[in-house]
Amino acid sequence: MKNFYLFLLYIFMGIGGIFLESTIIRIHFFITKQHYKEHHFTFGKYIFFLLFPTLALSVVFYLTSQAVLNVFLIFSFFGTILEWCIGYSYYKIVGQRLWTYHRYALSGYTSYLSIPIWGFGGVMFWLMAKVFA
Repeated sequence: MKNFYLFLLYIFMGIGGIFLESTIIRIHFFITKQHYKEHHFTFGKYIFFLLFPTLALSVVFYLTSQAVLNVFLIFSFFGTILEWCIGYSYYKIVGQRLWTYHRYALSGYTSYLSIPIWGFGGVMFWLMAKVFA
C-alpha cells in the first residue's frame, strides 16, 4: 500500500506543477491584460517544468532507498540513447526526421534538455511496477 501512495504522490506532484503554471499564466493575464508567450523557450520555464518532478523524486528518495536514483539515472541514459536511435533509424529509412529539436540538440535526434524527462518517466514506471507487483 505504501508503494501505491508513493506512486500517487509522484504523479500528483508532477501534475501539480502543470496546474500551478497554468494558474500563474492566468494571474499574469488578469493583472497585465497581456497574454504570456506560451510557445517560447526560456530556461526559467524549463526549470519550473522540472521543479515539481524533482521535488517528487526527492520525497520518494527520502521515503524509499537509493534505488530510485539508480532508476532515474538508468532511464535517463538509456531513454536518451533509445530516442536517438529511433530518430536516426527513422531518418535513414524514410528520409525525413521523425521529430526535431531546436535547443541543445544531439545530432538533431534528441536533446540534452530531454535527459531528465526520461529519468522522471522511468521513475514513474518503476513506481507503477512496484504497485502492481
